[in-house]
Parts: sequence; C-alpha cells; structure tokens
Amino acid sequence: MPVASQAQLNVGIKAGFNSTQLTNSNEILVLDKQGIEAFSMRIKEAKYGIHLGAYLKGYIGKFFIQPEVSLNSNTTTYDFSTSLKDEILSESFQYLDVPLMLGFDFGILNLQAGPVGHVFIHSSSDLDNIPGIQEKWDDLSWGWQAGIGFDIWKFNLDLRYEGNLYRYGDHLTFFDDHYTLSNRPSRIITSLGFVF
Repeated sequence: MPVASQAQLNVGIKAGFNSTQLTNSNEILVLDKQGIEAFSMRIKEAKYGIHLGAYLKGYIGKFFIQPEVSLNSNTTTYDFSTSLKDEILSESFQYLDVPLMLGFDFGILNLQAGPVGHVFIHSSSDLDNIPGIQEKWDDLSWGWQAGIGFDIWKFNLDLRYEGNLYRYGDHLTFFDDHYTLSNRPSRIITSLGFVF
C-alpha cells in the first residue's frame, strides 16, 4: 500500500551580498528646454548590495516551495559632467524583495527557480540637485531568480542569478525627456541562511 508524502515546513533567516551586472551602459547627453547641452552622465558603478530577510520552506517529498521576504540595499555611482566641472554622484536605494522559489532537493544540493517582486521603499540621491531632474520609482517591478542551494545541518548556502524586466535608470527623466542608461540589469546573489 503506497504511503502518502509527508509535508514538512521550515522557518529560516538569511543574509548575504549581491552584485549588479550591467550591459551597454550608455553615456547620455542631456539637453535643456532650449536644446542646449546641459550635461552628460553615465553609470560609473553599480556597487555591491546587501540583504537580510526570512523565509518559509515547505517540502512535499523532494519538491519544495520557498516564499521569502528580504530588505535589499544597493548603491550606484554616476560620472556627471558639465562645461564647468566633473564629479561623481551617488544614489542609494532600498527594496523589499519577495521571491517565490520552487525547487527540487537532491540531498545536500537543491535546484530552485521562481519569480521575484521588488517593492520600492526609499532612495537617497545626490542626483536631486541636478537641474531638470525628476525621479519616479515604480512601486513594484518584476524579475526572476534561478540557482542552486546547499543544505548542511541547519545552515544553507544559496547562489542565484537574477534577471529583471525593467531597465536600469528607468526612474530618471531630465527636462521631461527619458534617457536609457543601461539595458536590463542582472544580479548574482549569495545568501547564507539558518533554519530554526
């Protein structure tokens, strides 16, 4: 007589680092309302970010579903140039990341993938002082994550790749015109977790 798979639920916390990867980072030449060159700007570096959060991991046999929530903080620097000066400007932003991972457990190794929502929380920026700038962050943006995990005793280590559906710098307009700073960003995310 077959035995039904027994469900199991784990609760854990996690923290880690992420590295944003940008392709085709463009230098933009911004014109003012009169069509005169105001300044040029490009992304200098999307710095490493950190995250801290919690998760539930529910098993049915070897399959699992893992909803998560984590506070994610990142910083980007920009090369900013006018006819009078060159300077580096910085922008920091925080998101609440909400992945929903589905996976299969092979013992200490697991494979996982799923969608992720990024809920905007806050930003602080040197860009606020640029004439003609408007910043409007989307309240919610979407992406996906896929990766591998290792479970040893009560600890787990995740290594994931994240792709996103938005373009980097979509929140910026200058003198009511939108400029593309980069293609869709990706991230490498490393997390260390502990199961209670």
